[in-house]
Amino acid sequence: MFTKSLFAIFVSVVALGAAASPAPLHARAESHSVNLVNNCGSGNAVFLYADGGIQGSGTIDGPLNGGVAWVDGFAGADCQSSGVNCGIVEFTLTNSEGQGKQNAADYSLLDGPGLGNHKYTYKMDFVFTGSCTNGPGGPCTGNSAEQCPGAYLGSATEGGAPTQCLADDTGITITFC
Repeated sequence: MFTKSLFAIFVSVVALGAAASPAPLHARAESHSVNLVNNCGSGNAVFLYADGGIQGSGTIDGPLNGGVAWVDGFAGADCQSSGVNCGIVEFTLTNSEGQGKQNAADYSLLDGPGLGNHKYTYKMDFVFTGSCTNGPGGPCTGNSAEQCPGAYLGSATEGGAPTQCLADDTGITITFC
């Protein structure tokens, strides 16, 4: 009898403990900080991305795909939407979640037909922030592979080398001039 009572108490305690256990933890929502620094003395550093319009520095909740940053209204250049006629930093920030997604950024000076007419206009530099602090190996200071590390140049869409890393909630700081 004592054994049956002890077993009944044990089963009740286990059942109570299971019912009181917290729900499984879910991954927290991802967010990515974009910090734009404009040292050019004119214009406004802005970016846009696949699901958002043109904006300045800020935090994006969720993945940031297809980001493009440039200095809008830069004196002496006709920088248009998406950085047409000026140099740009392209970037994607997305949590890895074990699905092969990654953070990537590069300089683009692609100016061939249908490629956006991006030209070297001002110095550009970027670095990832958060637990990933990779950068491109130097600022973009001109229109050559030596002066603009990893850049996509001219009409060579396969010639660039994006800077990449795998880390959740990675941000980016992009500095112009």
